Amino acid sequence: MSQFVDLKLRGNDRRTAWCQENSVGTDLYRDGMARLDAGDVAEARRLLEEALRKSPGDVAVMHGLSRVLDLAGERARSVELLEHAHARAPSEPGPAHDLAMALLEREEDARAVQVLTPVLEAHPDDTRAHLFMAMALAKSDAARARVHTAKALTDSDPDVKLQAQALDDVLAEHQRVS
Repeated sequence: MSQFVDLKLRGNDRRTAWCQENSVGTDLYRDGMARLDAGDVAEARRLLEEALRKSPGDVAVMHGLSRVLDLAGERARSVELLEHAHARAPSEPGPAHDLAMALLEREEDARAVQVLTPVLEAHPDDTRAHLFMAMALAKSDAARARVHTAKALTDSDPDVKLQAQALDDVLAEHQRVS
């Protein structure tokens, strides 16, 4: 019986250590994002790289670090990290939004559609994903793109609405002359 209690206690010690380590990773992430919001890219990078070492599969940490790397001018590494985050959590909106935009900038519209599809399946009311999907479809399928701009127009963010309206106007004109 005492061996069982001893094993149980050692298991609790391991769980406690794991929780403390993950808490450190979470604290580093939170502090890193706060530094990023404050404009301290170098310190944000240091903290988020440490958070990623502590929690190597954490999608939020990968996404945060990708934002820092992008601001630091390391676009290729940023996109690589977004690809990893998206592979781990394909329906997670944040990394998918940023990855889709990076792909659209490289004119990889079909790949952007692939990235956004699982997000919209899991989050059908994600208006930003609808806006980005409309952008990805704009050249190949104006009618489908307009379905997505209509959904993006319901966003409360005036910037999203403005972009969606501008895209919808262009798509409507394209359909009218076609």
